[in-house]
Amino acid sequence: MKRRHALETLRRVAIAVPGVLVLFFLAAPVLAVIPMSFGSAGPLMLIPDKPTWSQYTRFFSSAEWMTALWISVQVALGTTVLATVIGTAAALGLSRLAPRWRMLIEAMLILPRIVPTIVFAVAAYSVFLKFGLVGSVFGLVLAHSVLAMPFVVVFVGSALRGLDRSLVEASRSLGAGPVTTFFRIILPQIRLSLIGSALFAFNISFDEVVVTLFISGVRSKTLPVKVWDAIQYEITPILPAISTLVILTTLALLLPLLLLRQRLDSRQPKVT
Repeated sequence: MKRRHALETLRRVAIAVPGVLVLFFLAAPVLAVIPMSFGSAGPLMLIPDKPTWSQYTRFFSSAEWMTALWISVQVALGTTVLATVIGTAAALGLSRLAPRWRMLIEAMLILPRIVPTIVFAVAAYSVFLKFGLVGSVFGLVLAHSVLAMPFVVVFVGSALRGLDRSLVEASRSLGAGPVTTFFRIILPQIRLSLIGSALFAFNISFDEVVVTLFISGVRSKTLPVKVWDAIQYEITPILPAISTLVILTTLALLLPLLLLRQRLDSRQPKVT
């Protein structure tokens, strides 16, 4: 019995150690920018000799960086709303189609994530240029929404497959319209996927660089594009500070989703 327990413990350790090493390998470069962000105006140091908040103060006191940040927030919020609304509507429509048509149309909807980003960027630039959308916030929202919408379609569509259709049919039989049925019956069942899709859409838009480089022009540079331009000239400690702020923002967005999921899971009855 003891031998079997020892073998089981050894097996778990043999599986856990490579997993921990892989996670450390993936997370180490991301976590390294946090201590680097507290450096001075000198060269980048992994662990600064004299930690300081000067780079954060420099970032928030710079009109150029604040303008880029505000444009990024505007574009990300617009993308979140547009991609979530259109993607959810598309997922609802797909759920009503026959399986063969659903697979075909769903493949077309997720095509922007399959096509290389540079190809989509060139195509979007040529089209947006004709309509005068290059260099505008609205043009960036449209381009980013095309990239974010496939995630909404997939996530919401997956939630709709587990939807209790009997409740929908009961709502309709009692005289409720499509809008009332959606908000009272469907939305409570898919809200977690909807929130997750919205957060993904925001994150995709906020981090997008390649498409934004083509569409932003010189008037609507987002924060990632501004960081990219700064890298071309000189890498300064302000860049790790900005990266740290982006990491913390992403964690702040994901934390409510994880808490909501844990709360919903705790409410579900346990099968014994």
